[in-house]
Amino acid sequence: MTVLRLLLALSLRRALNLLIAMGLLLAGFQVLLVFIAGSIERSGEFEQLASLLPPFVRAILGPSLASVMSFKGVVCIGYFEFIIVVALLALTIALATLPASEVETGFADLILARPLPRHWIITRTIALLLLVLGLMLALMLAGTWVGLATVAPKNVEWPTLGILGALALNLGLLMLCWGGVALALAAACRRTVASAVTGLLAFASLLLDLTGHLWPPAERLSQLSPFHYFVPFDLVMGRSLPVENVILLWAVAMTGFILAYYFFSQRDISH
Repeated sequence: MTVLRLLLALSLRRALNLLIAMGLLLAGFQVLLVFIAGSIERSGEFEQLASLLPPFVRAILGPSLASVMSFKGVVCIGYFEFIIVVALLALTIALATLPASEVETGFADLILARPLPRHWIITRTIALLLLVLGLMLALMLAGTWVGLATVAPKNVEWPTLGILGALALNLGLLMLCWGGVALALAAACRRTVASAVTGLLAFASLLLDLTGHLWPPAERLSQLSPFHYFVPFDLVMGRSLPVENVILLWAVAMTGFILAYYFFSQRDISH
């Protein structure tokens, strides 16, 4: 465990400034969302905003439209807003592809010059993913709480802790799923290839899921997309996170991690 702690501390130190900046931005954005939601609530413009949404957005939101277009819904947007999801996905891919970067720069040779099993590099990367994603989500939740406690209007319905926790868990599992994919590719390929392929797969999966929402014949096919099991609109409505969604996203992540151990054990890391 001492080896794992040292490798983890070294990786965190290299990305510390980026992680601090991104965490503060995510937390600050949650506070801003509460302020925006409060401003709309005071002006009574939620119904007007809902009427301005394009038809395809209404089709995607479906029955959850009323819940999303409310104070509670706007506060929760940060946990599924497209830019936030993309930013977290980029961070996840960057962290998950560290093994490939270390092989290409020769850093892996330096680490393994000591009597150290190479699987520790993969274990370190998994621990790094779990720690950083947990930290980012914790800061987002803290930002939401600070916003609600300081700038939210009085006598408005707050999103419950259960809703916020389910949204954060669903988002974290989605990121961990793609982290497993990226790590498996990084254990076998160059970093540029692993990053590009993971990004393209994520983009294609998102399009497939959107197609399933907009075109009923493609709904069954969209179940192949990890984004199909990311259900923030249902959670905002107060529904529970389906257990099968948790299991499927976790299973994809674990499959990627297991493949990463195997591919990295077979890889020629000489530089």
